[in-house]
Amino acid sequence: MADFRLPFSPFFEKWVYEKGVKPPDFESLPAVPFIQDPLVTFQDGQPHTVTAAEWPQRRKEIAELVETWLLGHAPPPPGNVQAILESTTRDEGHDVWRVQLAFGPDHRARLGCTLYLPNGERPAPVVLCNSTYFFPWAKEPLEKGFALCIYNAKDFNDESTAYQDLFGDHDWSSFRRRGWSASRAIDWLETLDFIDPSKICIMGHSRAAKQAMAGAAFDERISAIVASSPGSGGSTPYRYCDYSTFGESLELLTGHFPDWVLPSSRYFSGRENRLPADMHFLYALMAPRPVLMCTGINDSVESTWAVEQVYKTIQPVYALLGRPENIALLYRPGKHGTDEATHHAYCEFLLTATGIGGGSVTEKFPFTPYHVWDYADWHAKHAPQLDVQGMPELTQSDPTLAGDGEHLAKAQWPERRKEIRGQIRWLLGDGPEYQPLPAEFGVGESEEEAKLLGRDWSDVTRMERCRFGTGINGNLYYPPTASPSDGQKMPAIVWLSPFCTATGYTRSYRDPQFALGFSVLDDPQAYSRAYRAGRTVYRNVMDDESAAGGFVTFAFDPIGTGARQEERREFYERHPEWSLMGKMVLDARHAIDALEQRPEIDPDHIYLVGYAMGGMTALLTAAIDERVAGVVSVAGFTPFRTDTDAAGTGGVRRYSHLYGWLPRLGAFVGAESKIPVDFDEVIACIAPRFAIIMAPLGDWHATHADIVAAVDAASQAYELMDAESRLKLLSPDDWNRFTAEMQMEMITWLNSYL
Repeated sequence: MADFRLPFSPFFEKWVYEKGVKPPDFESLPAVPFIQDPLVTFQDGQPHTVTAAEWPQRRKEIAELVETWLLGHAPPPPGNVQAILESTTRDEGHDVWRVQLAFGPDHRARLGCTLYLPNGERPAPVVLCNSTYFFPWAKEPLEKGFALCIYNAKDFNDESTAYQDLFGDHDWSSFRRRGWSASRAIDWLETLDFIDPSKICIMGHSRAAKQAMAGAAFDERISAIVASSPGSGGSTPYRYCDYSTFGESLELLTGHFPDWVLPSSRYFSGRENRLPADMHFLYALMAPRPVLMCTGINDSVESTWAVEQVYKTIQPVYALLGRPENIALLYRPGKHGTDEATHHAYCEFLLTATGIGGGSVTEKFPFTPYHVWDYADWHAKHAPQLDVQGMPELTQSDPTLAGDGEHLAKAQWPERRKEIRGQIRWLLGDGPEYQPLPAEFGVGESEEEAKLLGRDWSDVTRMERCRFGTGINGNLYYPPTASPSDGQKMPAIVWLSPFCTATGYTRSYRDPQFALGFSVLDDPQAYSRAYRAGRTVYRNVMDDESAAGGFVTFAFDPIGTGARQEERREFYERHPEWSLMGKMVLDARHAIDALEQRPEIDPDHIYLVGYAMGGMTALLTAAIDERVAGVVSVAGFTPFRTDTDAAGTGGVRRYSHLYGWLPRLGAFVGAESKIPVDFDEVIACIAPRFAIIMAPLGDWHATHADIVAAVDAASQAYELMDAESRLKLLSPDDWNRFTAEMQMEMITWLNSYL
């Protein structure tokens, strides 16, 4: 495994210096690429599904895993909480108590609470939250009979910070402490005869949702939970929000907010598959109590796909415990913020969860996923009939070898290439045949939609909207120095993005770019300001002026992301024998159609640049479409035939069973060496056009040695075509991400081929 350095974080470096905590032995930890099933343990090396009788013990194991690897350990309840009433007032028609709780050693620990009392029947249910920010959320529950208790455990007013010194040497993170603070408020609330102790609910949004989940996971007195956009480390597991999704990665989170979770978890940045626990375990610990997960469709801290994976993984825990109706997932329109309709939905959930309202949680909030996929169901109904056992074993060797073991002559290569392309088309499925389609320029996404998706047009010298292919919106970005009217032809790039559901081709979270002239050590807030700073990939390419004024860049959302999530919902119902990857390849080809219709674009210099999912799309598209002048694939593949379940990457199973990108690969799980086509042949089909393969050494989604072997094999085709210099493998000492440095290196290579 590559020994790459973590990006600099002053807070983390200080913690390492003070605590002396070293990284774990990663090689001793099993590689688990998918989020762990809470109901599966291993006995004598064999998987065992937990029974209802075994669940209490399994729950203890999960709690210990969460504390050890993610949130830290808290002290036991102090058992001596006292309340000091500081004032009583009347606010908006309700009695308001302001109370100071005292507890712990010599009652030196303090926690301020504000309790709003309803005017209805007593004893009343109560909702806890950690900030007055949530008062507008709670107004409707307050009017409908809930008390509201606000406890001071939030940013800039976090009384739990003092607990670190008061309660001895505990490794608890701030979210663990803040959740523990909620429990101290409950200690007090249970003493009040006008509060119903069986109806204690908690809610939170964003980071407040994270601490609410931490509190509920370890305090079963909390009877219902609203987890509103908890984001990375909440409803989005770290495995599913790394840089390859443009998400709020573990590295970003711990680099900027190192005390939220255990600082030691930062060591797993770029090695998320080695984490012995992930944050979806918090939902397992909350089962079978009612939970409402809520996510904004275009919320940059979450992924609708990842949230759905958590829901589908946790729902069986609820079913095992006899309450499948107690967990629900609600989507709301827009980004990270909430609106009045969402607040009303939260109130409806609280009423239902406490039995005050009618029906069940799932009846009130039925599961309506965007990323509908069930491989077993698809396989039973639509998989092609294959005799996999009777198929030959294939290896990564030399695509230019004939069946008799002799090398093909140059004149024979077109026929062999045609054969490989036929196998690629088979893998992509039976979808519509490619036909060139006209594009319409000057129309496309609105400014409102662009703002929603994080497209910043404010400093773009020239951008033109476009509607192409099957009604897809795209944007053409022109370099600042471009003058299309002067008759000069410009090179163009089609940017093929990773699987970022929230914002499509636009990066949700970006590498920090520090401003010059100050030290982040002297100004910690500067590091936080850099959290969302930086430039997205298509902007770097567009603004580079070393290539005759830069490249025109054409960008659009892949299906299932950004503005195209609804399109994903019914895709396999409409096209059961096609594939999502087949659709992505077709869209890329139609993007080339659009560029060819622009008089200022040089049709001989249209390139594809793709990262992660987009990197695979780029290679497959270039392999079957001769119009592509060259391709850059960054962390785009690992060879299929060696990508087994034992590889620790997720194997080809991820493309068939998990993502549904290439369902036909599912027939070869366990028989990967029999897959009809692999990336050595895909890359060979691109020859003699240039291909840059950028494969980070520490990418856990891939096996680097196998990539090297595939590129070596493909180089035989480039040698046959007298184009050896046009195939390049770059291996940055990094994990799966596309840094600004990598982008600049890519641009340098692009320029060299112009």
